[in-house]
Amino acid sequence: MSGVLERFLRYAGMDTTSDESSPTSPTTACQWDLLRLLEAELAGMGMEKVYLGDHGVLYARLPGEAGKPVLGLVAHVDTSAEAPGAGVRPILHGKWDGSPIHLRDGVVIDPANTADMARYEGGTIVTSDGTTLLGADDKAGVAIIMELCRIMISDGSLPRPSISVAFTPDEEAGRGVEHFEVGRFGADFAYTVDGSALGVIESQTFNAVSADWLITGRQVHPGSARGIMTNALRIACEIVSSLRPEEMPENSEGLQGYDYPMAISGTASEARLRMILRDFRPEGMASRRRRLEALREFFASSYPSAGVGLEFREQYSNPAEILNRDRRLVEYALEGARRAGLEPTEGSIRGGTDGSRLSFMGVPCVNLPTGGEMFHSKGEWIAEEGLELALRCLIETVGVWKTRA
Repeated sequence: MSGVLERFLRYAGMDTTSDESSPTSPTTACQWDLLRLLEAELAGMGMEKVYLGDHGVLYARLPGEAGKPVLGLVAHVDTSAEAPGAGVRPILHGKWDGSPIHLRDGVVIDPANTADMARYEGGTIVTSDGTTLLGADDKAGVAIIMELCRIMISDGSLPRPSISVAFTPDEEAGRGVEHFEVGRFGADFAYTVDGSALGVIESQTFNAVSADWLITGRQVHPGSARGIMTNALRIACEIVSSLRPEEMPENSEGLQGYDYPMAISGTASEARLRMILRDFRPEGMASRRRRLEALREFFASSYPSAGVGLEFREQYSNPAEILNRDRRLVEYALEGARRAGLEPTEGSIRGGTDGSRLSFMGVPCVNLPTGGEMFHSKGEWIAEEGLELALRCLIETVGVWKTRA
């Protein structure tokens, strides 16, 4: 078993599910367990300036050649709450024959439904047992960065600039860099290691906004409700039904954005609808917001006895405009992937990373792949060979920064 896989399996077995409804930082206490383990491992391998902040951001530094830009590496320790994250039991499918993988609870991982799985036929595929997610998003990135640090320390001949490492909590809750100390991090440029299929260097992310609806109604006994009741839950359902099907995640791809109704709850008295909006273009996001505002006005006038509230919150922005000012992050990552034997392309991520916000905080960020897919689901998987190749790409990219920056 490779060193990077061994690390990943240890980290994956720890519950680090974040909770966007929690006011604390980190949002869940379980994230501290992995953060403190990483803190001890970084100090034990000889990293300098190891520091775990009060809000769960962990920093460390590996000195390199002076006079070069300081290169940052970032990954997040939390996992998504969209699938269970406690009790993860990774399963290794050795010498995988290319056929669909059947897990518990009827979960099937079909290579026909993934972008890059067929690449690893004959290798080792890692999955959960089907009752939880796996946690490759982003414990694969954590393991890759940790193993790179170990290798760089043990082999001083490998070329590198100074490297600054940061592990963040609550990325999945949209709060990964709320307490990030850019000065302590000290990096001029950074890579988030939080992508999926190998060979794609992601220089764009969505612009992201959350949209929270609060509908208040009028509750009376249903037997005498005629002309009196205003059912908040029914209004919330009508709002969802009024959204454009072609603008939903399941009907969009590439550079298309979407409106995503994520959760609905309530009673006749009060109902809540949680949505997120995603678009690569600022003008596209503005259009989505105007469309929801028009819906709010329509339902408020249609149900004058109801309260129909809508609150937007900006989550992160597309870093493309920042990255286009200095293309080295992208070009050096493409060169590193080529040196590792891949034929890379520049692409976009249909999601976001901590780097989306860090880019606007003064640390331009590009997202690098980990080799996993089907994140946030019980069908999540990663290949041992993918982890190893992602690690090799990162080592080569770091080397490019040493020789060319």
